[in-house]
Amino acid sequence: MKKIKVISFIILIGVMILWGIAPVISKVVFDSYSPGMLIALRGLFAVIVMAIFINKNFKKINKSYLICIPAGLFLAAAYIFQFVGLKYTVPSKNAFLENISCITIPIFMFILVREKPTWVSVVSAIVCVIGSLFLVGNGFDFMHFFSSGSLKGDGLSAIGGLFFGLDIAFTKVFSKDKDPLLYVFLQLCVLTVVSFAYSFIFEGLVFDELMFTFDIWPLVQAMFLGVICTAICWVLRARAIKYIDAVTVSLLVPLSAVVASSLSIALQMEEFTFNLLIGGLIVLLSIAMSAIFDYRKGDQDKINNENNEEVIERNEPNQNQL
Repeated sequence: MKKIKVISFIILIGVMILWGIAPVISKVVFDSYSPGMLIALRGLFAVIVMAIFINKNFKKINKSYLICIPAGLFLAAAYIFQFVGLKYTVPSKNAFLENISCITIPIFMFILVREKPTWVSVVSAIVCVIGSLFLVGNGFDFMHFFSSGSLKGDGLSAIGGLFFGLDIAFTKVFSKDKDPLLYVFLQLCVLTVVSFAYSFIFEGLVFDELMFTFDIWPLVQAMFLGVICTAICWVLRARAIKYIDAVTVSLLVPLSAVVASSLSIALQMEEFTFNLLIGGLIVLLSIAMSAIFDYRKGDQDKINNENNEEVIERNEPNQNQL
């Protein structure tokens, strides 16, 4: 079992690294594909590959899986805002702002099932907002936030993070009895259809920004994003998290933003700034606070439930005697 845990941990690190590489590659591929078209192609390639992995599970699909339609719409909105935002900002900011999803999950859980956020969740959210302001700021020039168009990419990336948080919270509530890979597969099917529709309607007809090419290298890059960074990564992650505790998984998530930032700076796609360093560290801190407390709270709830069950079992004989 120990060997399996080590392998699973290594696999998760590999997944996070690949997810960190993805926005850097996507930024490059925007020279050949518009954001919506790239999302659609990525989803299409992912769906084709995932169908091979889960072909035996298609018989599990029933009416309850219709919940994947709204979930897929949330996921599509998240990707569209994220990718359009990436077009106008740098990979580091895009990746860190995507991690806002980890902080907004408690808010959406309260909206969906009235699960009250803990004080740590509230503090983590405030810390995350502060980190995000540093991240997208320009030194201490606060007028930067009012500059026309200067925060377009950052703002859209943050909205994408909000929709990722909504999708995760929605999944937590409605997918407990669902096959995780089948649930993801159906979500990606919806995402692919919506992305193609968005690309042809808005990028093609409304904004006249639709881009597509049959050139081999951009197509290979799109396939890499769809097959490796989406399909394979989701399958590997679903297998690995069975053997890794929740807090470890949560704390590994921001690794993708660190990889994206490092690679983007190394390739001179952006410059290193203290705003990026300070803002990134504060965002990572907020996520760590939220993840660790959530894990401990889950353990305490589990202990309380076990104690309650023991009390009920001890009382049952007395009730029977009565």
